[in-house]
Amino acid sequence: MKLSEVVKDLKGELVRDGDFSDINFCTASPDYSFLTFMEKPKFIDKMDKNVSCVICTADMKEKIPNSVDGLFISTNPKYDFYCIHNRLTSLMKKEITIIDESAVIDERAVIAPFNVKIGKHVVIEANVVINENVYIDDNVIIHSNSVIGGRSFDFAKSINGEMVGWTDAGCVVIKSGVEICSSAHIAQACLSEDITILDENCKIDAFVHLGHGAHIGKRTLIAAGAIIGGNSIVGDDSWVGINATVSNRMVIGNNTRVSLGSVVTKNVGDNTTVTGNFAIDHTRFLNNLKRSIE
Repeated sequence: MKLSEVVKDLKGELVRDGDFSDINFCTASPDYSFLTFMEKPKFIDKMDKNVSCVICTADMKEKIPNSVDGLFISTNPKYDFYCIHNRLTSLMKKEITIIDESAVIDERAVIAPFNVKIGKHVVIEANVVINENVYIDDNVIIHSNSVIGGRSFDFAKSINGEMVGWTDAGCVVIKSGVEICSSAHIAQACLSEDITILDENCKIDAFVHLGHGAHIGKRTLIAAGAIIGGNSIVGDDSWVGINATVSNRMVIGNNTRVSLGSVVTKNVGDNTTVTGNFAIDHTRFLNNLKRSIE
């Protein structure tokens, strides 16, 4: 794609034209050339080498390296970037939904007519909503009122206060043996390369929210009311307790426990238990608590 083609309806100045294959955030590391936006100078040094086109503000024009082919000056780069993404997403290919004949789907469930694949012996209960770009492997159970592939939560604000959100282009992959209890929300990923993954035999309790691009490992259990932020990873054989919160882009290791009500704001290694708000090592938390009541 040419930068000139995607910015022709936007207000701003095309300084130089360039080609790109997709769009992404400036710190991403895909193996293709991509368009990004830039509003803060601190990200200049973190910009990936495959950035080929940039939308930025006028005061950052001279800071963009000459190695970047395409450059467009905007008063609102992030907002324009989101608008371009939404326009390109509307052109994505759609394929007819495929449902294996052995699947048991309640007549009150809603399945998108495009870009859904449902495998063998899947059970989908009443009032479940399966949106586009959801791929479900064999022997999965989804209980009533859950939403799979729900809208991601990511918005940009224009200079006049108008808001625009992503049109989600990623997908949700639910692998074999997963069970999702009632009223869970599994968000779809934002960018085309992002995937929200529920790995084999993980179990998701009622009223759990999984943010866009989250990855839940094999045999991991997420208890009722827990919130996993976008693009976070929870490893294999782990446990996230009732009403716990994992912030976005966190990495929780394998065989790890997040105690009930904990708020995780830092990565957690393998074979670890964390507790508290903000979460720290469980033993340290208990020692601190003991000292506070002595």
